[in-house]
Amino acid sequence: MANAEDSDKRAERLRRAKELMAQRGGDAAAPVSAPASPPGVPAARTPVADQVFPHTAPTPTATGGKQPGLIELITNFFRQKPAALPPPVQGTGVIEPPAFIISVAALTGDADGAAATQVYQKLTERGVFKVKSLGKVFQLDNLEDPSQVSAAVLNTRHAVVEEDADLLVWGDVSRDGYRLRLATAAADDERAAAFGPTTRVELPLDLAEGPSNLLYAAILAALDPATEPQRTAIKKFLPAAAAAAEALAARPPVQMSMPQQRSCQLVFGHVATTAALAVPPEQAQPWFDKGVNAYRQAERRLTRTDAGWEHGLLHKHVAATLAAGAERKKEAAAPLWEEAIKEWRLAAETLPRAIMPHEWASAQVRLGVALYRLDLLTGQTELLREAVQALQATLQVYSRTETPQRWADVMHTIAQVLEVYGDQIKNPEVLQRAVDACRSILEIRTRERTPLGWATTQNTLGSALFMLDRHTKGGGHLAEAEAALASALEVFLAHGAKGPAKVAAKNLAHVRKLAESRKSRQVIEPHWLDEPGKK
Repeated sequence: MANAEDSDKRAERLRRAKELMAQRGGDAAAPVSAPASPPGVPAARTPVADQVFPHTAPTPTATGGKQPGLIELITNFFRQKPAALPPPVQGTGVIEPPAFIISVAALTGDADGAAATQVYQKLTERGVFKVKSLGKVFQLDNLEDPSQVSAAVLNTRHAVVEEDADLLVWGDVSRDGYRLRLATAAADDERAAAFGPTTRVELPLDLAEGPSNLLYAAILAALDPATEPQRTAIKKFLPAAAAAAEALAARPPVQMSMPQQRSCQLVFGHVATTAALAVPPEQAQPWFDKGVNAYRQAERRLTRTDAGWEHGLLHKHVAATLAAGAERKKEAAAPLWEEAIKEWRLAAETLPRAIMPHEWASAQVRLGVALYRLDLLTGQTELLREAVQALQATLQVYSRTETPQRWADVMHTIAQVLEVYGDQIKNPEVLQRAVDACRSILEIRTRERTPLGWATTQNTLGSALFMLDRHTKGGGHLAEAEAALASALEVFLAHGAKGPAKVAAKNLAHVRKLAESRKSRQVIEPHWLDEPGKK
């Protein structure tokens, strides 16, 4: 049923992002602006061929004069002699017009703008992107401070919306190299290979062919395509980009620092997993295998001094990739689900809820879903009990008042698990809990605001009522079940959701068949029993 809500959820995520940004658009949420450009340096919004990142004003010397003009010479070099665009890297091709708009922010530690300019130029060469410079700095100093992480996520997504871009490249640079992050306006943090503030693309200062290929592939993998042309572009360009980036991750140069080597492998894990989801199903498994292997290679490069949650994140990525592979596998998926469940459990145990509440809650949600999916294949009832416990634990993070839509998503999964569990153990009380959960969800998911989400919940409600009626031997729930399923079917058909419509129609047919069966079983005494002499 999850696929029925994809377009609905994406539109809702983007709408919520815009609303939240509008509400918090004051000074507290505004990104930090870069220092003013010195005289003679154009602003960030110059024509594409001449765009250069803003530079800091020259620092006065002890005698009150200015530093030598080395920075100005470098700036003029980039401004006056823009390099001719080289041909695209083999296998990437060119789209006219470019399929995606990428904003490159000014980088912390990049006093003269040269590092950001290099990123800008490397991405422009690809032809798939329209690249814009953004003269603002976005900073995240401490991943263990939830408030800092939340502020960074809000500010970067705000910038994507304001710039009408598809993705923002931001981060910092030092003498050791780049540490970049990728943000979209309303990313789904629970999808496999999800980029977020914890995913750092760490590269050497010289963006030679290998690092440049990895950055290009990472951006393609991080994008959240909104249109059919964009989805087509991802399917066309990402597999080739992933193939070109593989060499760097397979054998990172010893000249790279250990964090850079680990980052290259983690990022390639994201790239390979996303490539697996982009190619036809029969071509997906090798990419899934490469993704899992890359994550595990990255974990081997963790040291004793690295934070424990780094292990948790890698377990989370491995589990998500295994689960994505299981979902695409038509047969023999149970072993993949079992392996994914082991990784989700490790992630939930390793990620600290106090420091990374959303990462921890995400791992618990995915654990609950994986347990539920494995039970559907194997019928192991004990898995459902654990699934309910994992899902209910996340409500400590996702509350109805603060995150109502996320709360509704989790509650719907709980309702689905309770429905199957109650049916398996033939327990009306459990089935009633599923019904009550659906009714609570429908107070958040309305037909007007999220029609497909509303219809999905109505389908679950109708199915749970049907089960409840069946296990209470005619508890009078069939009429409500029929109304709920008929409403769900109507919305699915109106929105062209053929798969969910087929499921709702099948459920509705079961309800009507049972209702008719009950009517035919009613014993009506024949009128002739009252006639004299008749026996």
